[in-house]
Amino acid sequence: MQATLEKTPREDAGRKAVPPVELEGVKLSFGIKRILDGFSLAIPPGAKISIVGESSCGKSSLFKVMVGLLPPDAGKARLFGMDLSRTSAREVERLRRNVGMQFQAGALFDSLDVAHNLELASLESSRGGHGRPATESRILGMLDRVGLRKAARQSPASLSGGMRKRAAIARALIVDPELALFDEPTAGLDPLTSASIIGLLNDLSADLGAAMLLATTDLDVARRFSQDIIVMHEGRIRARGNVDDHLASEDPYIRRFLSRFNRLKALA
Repeated sequence: MQATLEKTPREDAGRKAVPPVELEGVKLSFGIKRILDGFSLAIPPGAKISIVGESSCGKSSLFKVMVGLLPPDAGKARLFGMDLSRTSAREVERLRRNVGMQFQAGALFDSLDVAHNLELASLESSRGGHGRPATESRILGMLDRVGLRKAARQSPASLSGGMRKRAAIARALIVDPELALFDEPTAGLDPLTSASIIGLLNDLSADLGAAMLLATTDLDVARRFSQDIIVMHEGRIRARGNVDDHLASEDPYIRRFLSRFNRLKALA
């Protein structure tokens, strides 16, 4: 029987109608290298969006701009309706506690077991006024959902790559976020494990109702996660649509990019 996740009461439920993220003409450079070049995107509440692009095209930096970890050089970045450039560091931190983020490397604390990693994330979120700390039953229920209940007292260092990804996903979602960001959640995993991770995200999305963004280099992963797929190139949105839209594109770059995914033609 599938575990049922108890919901954490929200003190700020009235904000649910506000787009979690709005970017307008965002630019970002590291030295002479332009990372984002006029990137604009509005994410409605509850949306599921895949952002696909080549390695080092700026997907991770884009996520960091969204949550105020990187200030843009120009343009506007709003998180839950608040202009991050005009918001105090303390308030940005409070807003960020309503965001769940799975980092590429997992970023789990090896000094804590898996369950305590989730407990710490929940405690930090609650200090920002976002609900109450998760109970032990909720933590174990989340770990059950990601197939890690038996690993609750294990160190992250003892887990396989796929298990660490699932633990990082559980930690991102234990805060009951309104916005969840997944940065290459299947990178380095075998096809079966990759498929199970995406299936898990889709199941959790249906249950939790958070807006979810997934960044990946793999269009196959993107199309399994969502119908709304953004192709990112040279710091901007190059194209947006579903798999059929992208496969029918006459854009030379899109056609070159998709040439590596010919197998999708049989699946689209």
